[in-house]
This record gives sequence, C-alpha cells and structure tokens, in this order.
Amino acid sequence: MKPTLIIQGNFDQASRFIRQLLVADLPLECVVIPNVTDDAPRYQALVVASALCPQMTLRVGTAVDYGKATWLVLLDRAEAETVPAAEVAELRLFMNRIVENGFKGQLVFCGEHDELLTYFAWKFSGLNQSQIWGLGTFPLARLLTYRLAERLGVGVAAIQAAVVGTADKPIVAWSRTYVGPAPILMYLANEDAKFNADDLGKMGHWLQREAGADQRMLRSMALIRLLEADLTNQPLIASVTNIHDETPVYAAATPVLVNGSGVKHLTNLVLSEDEQHEFAEQIATLRENIATIAGQQTEGRA
Repeated sequence: MKPTLIIQGNFDQASRFIRQLLVADLPLECVVIPNVTDDAPRYQALVVASALCPQMTLRVGTAVDYGKATWLVLLDRAEAETVPAAEVAELRLFMNRIVENGFKGQLVFCGEHDELLTYFAWKFSGLNQSQIWGLGTFPLARLLTYRLAERLGVGVAAIQAAVVGTADKPIVAWSRTYVGPAPILMYLANEDAKFNADDLGKMGHWLQREAGADQRMLRSMALIRLLEADLTNQPLIASVTNIHDETPVYAAATPVLVNGSGVKHLTNLVLSEDEQHEFAEQIATLRENIATIAGQQTEGRA
C-alpha cells in the first residue's frame, strides 16, 4: 500500500507543486484538498494527467482523508499581505479540524513563516514535536551546495553545506560546512585553492539576497528530494525547521534527521563564536515574535 501525501494550499502553489510531482512520479497516493470548495474542478486536468504516471495516483480529497495521511503538506494558504498573527489564528482552527478527523501523520510546512507556524501547530495540536516541521533553510542549503560545487569544481556529493536559522534570514555556518572530509575553512588554507575568505563572504551575501526572492520553486524541489529519500529508505540529515525543546520553546532550522517517523535530533548544534552570537540573536527575536503573537491570540478571550 502506497503512503498518502495530502497537499493543501492556494490553487496556484498547489497546482505547481503537483505538476512537479507528476514529473517525479514517486510511488505515492497524492490527495489534494482544495483551499476553497470552488477550486475542486480546477484540479481535474491534473487528475486526468496523473493517469500517465506508472507510480503516482492523484485525486481530490475531503476532510476524512486527514486520518489517512502519511504527510500533510501545507503550502501558503493565506494572501501574501496577511500578517502572521492572522495566519496563526486561522491555523488554530485548521489544527482542530485535522485532529478531529484523526490526523496522525507528519505535518510539513512548505511556505512562508514556517518557524512560527511550526511552533503554533505543535502548541495547538498536542501532536508529538517530531511530527511537525517545516522546510526551513534546507532549500537554501541545497542552493548553496550546488553553487559551491560549481565554484570549487567538485561533485555536489562532496559538499556538505550548513545553513541554519530561518528561511528569510539564513545564517551560513561556514564552520560546519565541509568539502569532502575537510572543513571548508581548512580547504581555503590550501595554497592551490582558487577560493578565499572574501569569496565566502560574497557567497554569504549572495545567499541572503536569494533568501529575499521567491523561494517557492526551491521549496518544492527540496520537498520532493526529502520525500524521495524517505521513500527509498535513505533518510537525509537536513536543516529543516524543527521544535527546540528549550525554555522557552521555539522553532528554527538546524540539522536533524528527516525520516519516516518525522524529525530526530542527533546532536547539539556547535557553531563558531560569531555564528553562535548571530544565531542567538535570531532566536531571541523568534521568541519575542512568538510571545507577541501568543498575546494577540488570547486578547478578548475569557
């Protein structure tokens, strides 16, 4: 029996992601649940096209399918100008709905503000922390990996790039980035290397610029890579957004194992002094944002 992947989000993003899945043709039962009822007929052309896929099936589903989900992928469901507090208020209702319908799979956020939505989805649902995660900085880490491989003239498999924090403000952890068995900082010390510390700085600034651009295609490609790895029983260590059970709790992207059970922490994140300082500042901001939104959610309640 094939695992079930449920997709939910606005039509433009959901249909784009489904097209990529049709090309990948992973062994999945894919179920799209329209964000609004009127969107259901618009998916019919994609359902028809799925008949050409030897492995993947596609159908339009309803709320009863939540209980069958192996993964529930949430794309952006709100308008671009919707403030995070409003998204979180809508998320509370959505989490109630899927839990009431027996959801027990992995909830994967594949859109904006996944660090906030991951935290509040866990807070509202009572689901295990390992079941709820977002793509975080993994799409950007893949982008950096390919750019480094091209720049250094090595295969992509030789690069292990570490990017942590949030998708809109990624922190490149050069101290945790490797070229083959050697840290990239040691690689730079090689007199034959045609790459230096200035190049690292420029590449870090380049990645920051890319983070401010449209990441939707990068996210879809990254998610398909993670699904493919899981389906072939070759789980990846990836910098996805996950719950950090500290005081107070927050969600941010750090390297974890992503497998059929969800996400699993392997070791504590060790960064250089400067990287740790930048990461700590970002976490302080995240915690402030969580506290502000949580306060807004309780205003007017008895």
